Amino acid sequence: MSATTPAGTAAAVTANAVTARGLELRARGRTVFSGVDVEAPVGSTVVVRGAASTGKTSLLLTLAGRMKPTGGRLRVLGEELPARAGAVRREVALAEVRGVNELDDALTVEQHVAERLVLHQPWYRPWVSADQVDEQVERAQRALDVTAGTGVDVPALRPREFVSDLAPLERMALGVVLALIGRPRVLVVDDVDALRSGEDRRRAWEALAALQRTSSRPLTVLASCTDTTDIRWHAGDDRILLDLQGTP
Repeated sequence: MSATTPAGTAAAVTANAVTARGLELRARGRTVFSGVDVEAPVGSTVVVRGAASTGKTSLLLTLAGRMKPTGGRLRVLGEELPARAGAVRREVALAEVRGVNELDDALTVEQHVAERLVLHQPWYRPWVSADQVDEQVERAQRALDVTAGTGVDVPALRPREFVSDLAPLERMALGVVLALIGRPRVLVVDDVDALRSGEDRRRAWEALAALQRTSSRPLTVLASCTDTTDIRWHAGDDRILLDLQGTP
């Protein structure tokens, strides 16, 4: 499957975050995906679209250096995969992916933030201060606030609220915020259609676009969905649509 770029997109950036040629993944005697070709400039958004069981999550995890391709060629942020998977994993962060890095319903927003901060500190400092947590929550909120300019209303994160009590869009926002704590160059957001409300999906896509526009350095987004009708394709956006048809 080859990537297509909608009309009106910009070609302002030249370096590629992702280059794939004939990418393939086989597992347990079946082909998960095959023939994937894509060139995604740094700072662009790749929207992987496909029905259920067409390999969208597996493709995102492969591009993120978490799964080993079985065919084709893949280069992410200048690193060849799978040989340089470790280097890629340090620069590519996953928002919540079901079955991979699910949020803990029994923890609060601030507990998740503290846990993620510790992961990015030296091993000899396995704790964080309340000020560090507050700073990150405020930073996350500032990032979410910028979406107000797009006409969308992404909810505020309440530090002491349990994950189990979060609305679906709040939960997705928390997953994105946690992923961005490590200041990755690539953000992976799987299954935007898990948001059942069309309005929530529209707000999620707009929020991701706003985060990219306000990032202090180019942020490439790799996201998946089954339906792109909730995405607004703005002139000047650098979005690439990659259709997965599935393999019989």
